[in-house]
Amino acid sequence: MMKRTFIAIKIPLSKITAELIHDIKFKLRDEKIKWVESWNLHITLFFLGDTEDDLIEKVKKGLFAILKDIKSFKLKCSGVGVFKNIHNPKALWFGIEKSEKLNELKYTVDKLMSSLGFKTEDKEFRPHLTIARTKHIKEKNLIKELVDHYQDENIQEIEVNEVLFYESKLTPKGPVYSVLTKVSLS
Repeated sequence: MMKRTFIAIKIPLSKITAELIHDIKFKLRDEKIKWVESWNLHITLFFLGDTEDDLIEKVKKGLFAILKDIKSFKLKCSGVGVFKNIHNPKALWFGIEKSEKLNELKYTVDKLMSSLGFKTEDKEFRPHLTIARTKHIKEKNLIKELVDHYQDENIQEIEVNEVLFYESKLTPKGPVYSVLTKVSLS
């Protein structure tokens, strides 16, 4: 039986960030947008897709082996942006400031996944926190105003002290994530 899986860092929201998302939701209340549930917010390190059970076990073991010496670290979340572009926004996200430690973690996970036969991406890792997927935007100027208004906003500091290996079940109400394994950083 295949499971749809990914490796990620879970992001607990601060009260201020939750309020900021609430403000953004209010400004975009008339648009067709699917908001990411706060408990599902994460930074994806590696998306595996459909994964066999025996491979899931190898990934679990591998993650414990490669992450045991990695120290916890902090990330800064700042700015709001969109994927695709401002005229055709597909997703709304918070930016993650460049971090050597995060790049190191991503590289370590990629190395493991490559050794297990997964193809790693050649493109630059652009960590972000997807907060919404847009279905249809009537007032595109609202998106532009939001991005301009919050582009330099310091949103929240994040303590990264664990890496999670998730299963994602797609449902009509949105994805439901369950933790397959959790690896604490030292």
